[in-house]
Amino acid sequence: MNKLWLSAPALFLAACTGGDLVPVELQVDGAKEVVIYRIDPDRLYSWDTLQLTDGVMDVELPLDSSGSTFYAFAFDNNGSLRLGIERGDDIEGEVSVSNNITTYSVTGSPLSERLLTHYQPLRHSAMLMDSLDAEARTYQDLPDVAEKNAVLFARYQARVEKHRKELEAMINEDPASLANIFAIYQSVGNYPLFNPEQDAELIRKTADAMSEAHPNHPILQIFIQSAVR
Repeated sequence: MNKLWLSAPALFLAACTGGDLVPVELQVDGAKEVVIYRIDPDRLYSWDTLQLTDGVMDVELPLDSSGSTFYAFAFDNNGSLRLGIERGDDIEGEVSVSNNITTYSVTGSPLSERLLTHYQPLRHSAMLMDSLDAEARTYQDLPDVAEKNAVLFARYQARVEKHRKELEAMINEDPASLANIFAIYQSVGNYPLFNPEQDAELIRKTADAMSEAHPNHPILQIFIQSAVR
């Protein structure tokens, strides 16, 4: 679960203007290197690889002409996260990793802070899945392993439903945020939290709010083409 930002498809399109740079400084516990990806429409484009001094990533990221640009970061301590940058941002934060699950904090960017808010339920679900896996391994030689595994699966299903409700409430709280695109594509394990058919009303309402706030934004256009029914 270390690359949790890969749970959403790579969505982004716009050329950099070269005029706007957003400073980002992250203290990353135990990391010596980071690969920075720009999120393009059909892939993660490797933008740069940086060596970190004393675990500090200090970089200026270019903002594209859309006004909202998304980047993903993969650290050599198995940490990973996604940031969304906009004009006027000045981002600071801390990153740590335990059992291949990233914990981080970030300030100075409303869009990145919203992405973090959406990440918290995913992190909690990942931690529970690791716990359930560890518990399941202790049952494998027991005669009632099937019954015990069924109980674990019920706990997993309950967490999936709670995760979904938490995320839906967050999306409805700020439906115009472009961070909602990545939230709608979240999954727990191999289970997508939202379905374009079953959740058509939520997705359409969110898309309409984003379109009003961010008309013609490239990432939104791709989202509408792929998800809105």
